[in-house]
Amino acid sequence: MFTNGLIVLNQMVIMALLVAAGYALYRYRIFNNDTTQSMSNLLSKFVIPCAIVASFQRAFDINMAKTLGITFLSAILMFLVAVTISRFLYGPGKFDNYADRQMCAIFSNNGFMALPLLNAMFGDYGVFLATGHIVCMAVVVWTYGVFLLEGDKYQFSLKKILLNPGIVGMYIGVALFCSPVKLPDTVYTTVSYIAQLNTPIAMFVLGCFLAQLNLIDSLKNWAAWRVSLVRLLLIPAVSMLVLYFIPLEMTAKITLLVGVAAPTAIISAMFAQIYKTDYLFSTQVIALSTISSIITLPGLITFFEISSQWIG
Repeated sequence: MFTNGLIVLNQMVIMALLVAAGYALYRYRIFNNDTTQSMSNLLSKFVIPCAIVASFQRAFDINMAKTLGITFLSAILMFLVAVTISRFLYGPGKFDNYADRQMCAIFSNNGFMALPLLNAMFGDYGVFLATGHIVCMAVVVWTYGVFLLEGDKYQFSLKKILLNPGIVGMYIGVALFCSPVKLPDTVYTTVSYIAQLNTPIAMFVLGCFLAQLNLIDSLKNWAAWRVSLVRLLLIPAVSMLVLYFIPLEMTAKITLLVGVAAPTAIISAMFAQIYKTDYLFSTQVIALSTISSIITLPGLITFFEISSQWIG
């Protein structure tokens, strides 16, 4: 009953140690901002797409295809929940940095943080199912997310959505999954090795990110704490109520929950920096939510598994 919660807790401890290593590497100036930027680009544009492609290297199965389709539709519903709650709490005019608060509450670290956890729990199958949430988030980021930050200057860009590296990885993966032709063993092994870089590099990036913050000031920022709790507890709690009634296998439900309950996405701070909004606030929320998720993620998964048995 507690297996997945314990797996997540153990994996979170491992990831915390890797974050500490990244923190030390930045503090001792082995890594710098250029290194962090390069690693972030490597992850988002190369490593995560490779992880997605590797997860689709399997024989076509109609039941798996249906599960993935329902998972994708469910992910859309999860993002509607997140957007609705965030707009209610942090609508325009309520705060000067309302756009940053919404970004931090809506978007989770479903690539850097969620994929390693899902791989630990369910192997490539967990990554396969997580594609639905990752692709959905890419669409929401480049539509609603950019709209939030650009305001009246917003211009819809279909190209940025369709050519997002994660979505391109999905195109390739789906083609492999549906086709009898698969990657040659040598190529697949190479892609798998690249995919395995996700956990250490992602945690190093987070460590470098935290090393640039004044953690004492972050801990005193109650507004950042409140947004972190919305991201880690309120949105996942409402999403769980929806998940109870979605006709999906438990593995797919937990996959969605991990994506929904992961800490604030680094892209929230990256976009805040690009669009000249409250970058410092976003970084503080990322720090607080990432540290707190060591407790909240295992707890939510365990609670969901137990409560699902009561309801089911």
